Parts: sequence; C-alpha cells; structure tokens
Amino acid sequence: MLEIKVFSGPVDDLLAERIIDFDRQCMQTTLDQSGIAFPEENRRKSLQSNPTLIVAFAGDEIAGYIEYLRSWNDPRYIYISSFQIRDMYRHTTLLLALIDRFREAVSGEEFLGFETNVQKVNRPAVEMYRKVGFQLTENPRNEASWIATAGPELLTQSPIIPIIEKWRSRAKR
Repeated sequence: MLEIKVFSGPVDDLLAERIIDFDRQCMQTTLDQSGIAFPEENRRKSLQSNPTLIVAFAGDEIAGYIEYLRSWNDPRYIYISSFQIRDMYRHTTLLLALIDRFREAVSGEEFLGFETNVQKVNRPAVEMYRKVGFQLTENPRNEASWIATAGPELLTQSPIIPIIEKWRSRAKR
C-alpha cells in the first residue's frame, strides 16, 4: 500500500539524502544519454530552497515524488523542479495519485501557470508532460532540454482530469 505525504519548507537531512539517492537511480539513464553528470550540488541547494515535496512511500521505500516551488524566474509561476517515479511504479496509478495530490496542494494558491524543464532524450517524461497538457518549447539556455509550460487551467482542464476522477471513484469503493 502506498502512502503519500506532503513536506513543505527546507527538507531535513535524512529525507534529502533519500531523495538524492532516489534521483540518482531514476535519472541516471537520462543523464547518461544526455552526457550530463548527476547534479548533486544543485539537488542539495534545491532541497534547501523551501520546496514542497509530495512523496509516495511503499513502506520505507520512496516510490515517487513531485517537488515544486515558486519559479526563480517569475514567482507568479509554479516551477515543478522534479517529478520522479521508480521504474516498478511506472504505468501504475501512482502517477495519477501524485498528480491528484499536486492539484489539491496548489489549487488554493494564486499563480499564472506552471513551468518546468525536461530533457529531450527523456521521451517518457516528454510524452507525459504533453499528455497532461503542457506546451513544450525550445530552451534558449539549453538545447538538450525543453521548457514545458501550462496555464492554471491545467488543474481543471487537463486531458487526464477525467482519468483521475475515474481513478478516484474506483479508489473510494
């Protein structure tokens, strides 16, 4: 059984280490394909910059998570800094559960939209962001990644909302 917990503010050292280890496992193939080293120092900084983490646990193991915070470029936007799911939980309802909890968490906030970056070689992530309703454009600062953006209507008009609602109704039974 998966349990989802929300953590806000600076991440404690134990959880930060667990997230960094989890990221290494989940991101290594994409980083290798991109010729990029694991950005450990940047991940540590990110985890101390008051993010919100929505973490799914399977017992003591992290199954997946979404990390977000206000954009450094424009605080009127919510920046999704990381969205990771362990291989064995991909193509399961975990994706829906995390997105649903994310929708709940940000629905009371005022913002103009969402933004994130996604490596072009990470085809599953690129497709997921497209299916959810993000628009992808070239990243002028990094030709190996896309900038993915969406308006606040994503919370109510995303193509996956009916799927989440159907999942929710089944989960209540």
